[in-house]
Amino acid sequence: MVQSVKRTMEILLYIAQNGNMVRLQDVADYLQVEKSTAHNLIKSLLELGYVEQDELTPRYQLTDKMYMLIPPKASIHVLKQYYRPILQQITALTQETSYLSIQMGTYIRHEFKCDPERRVRISLELGKEFVLLNSAIGNVFMAYSEHLRDSIMRSLNEEESKQLAEKLDKVVQNGYAEDYERLEKELNCIAVPVFENKRIVAVIGVSGPAFRFKEEEMMKAVAIVKQFVQP
Repeated sequence: MVQSVKRTMEILLYIAQNGNMVRLQDVADYLQVEKSTAHNLIKSLLELGYVEQDELTPRYQLTDKMYMLIPPKASIHVLKQYYRPILQQITALTQETSYLSIQMGTYIRHEFKCDPERRVRISLELGKEFVLLNSAIGNVFMAYSEHLRDSIMRSLNEEESKQLAEKLDKVVQNGYAEDYERLEKELNCIAVPVFENKRIVAVIGVSGPAFRFKEEEMMKAVAIVKQFVQP
């Protein structure tokens, strides 16, 4: 076992179980190490954003970033079961295909869809993994995941990274993403995040043929989806 990793995890556990406001000396005594050793370990946690120092006292506490280490309670099965009737309502109101998508690393997968009773409708493949870059669904996942965004941007040049960052900032500001025939010709779509305990767990998309699912209809669809997934 790597000693530094073991000690780092012990620090996090100690802070969490001891009032979340501990002194450096407390940590050193608990680990049975020199104060300088404890300081170096905590310094790394500070730089990573998992620990912060109290503004009024020289004590340390965990940050909200720790919650990112806890997986969502809702399983894919539960999400599909819960949002099935919601997608049916969204499709009834928008008269376009609605669907629930999840993130799988740098890929996305459409888990469930609801098609309108219209002669012309889109084709959407379920259960297949798609690269998330350059799609409204992918932009929503990246906008609300710092680590995912950073991972994707490593493969882009400076100009591409700048453009993507501006687009993702807009997603967070507006609470949705849109796609005008970018991913597929003659297909427009909107995407809205689904949150659980302030963390994104899925995305609901609405897509339709570009000739009828235009900007006005897309914005109406955004408002409809938000009624169901955002407080």
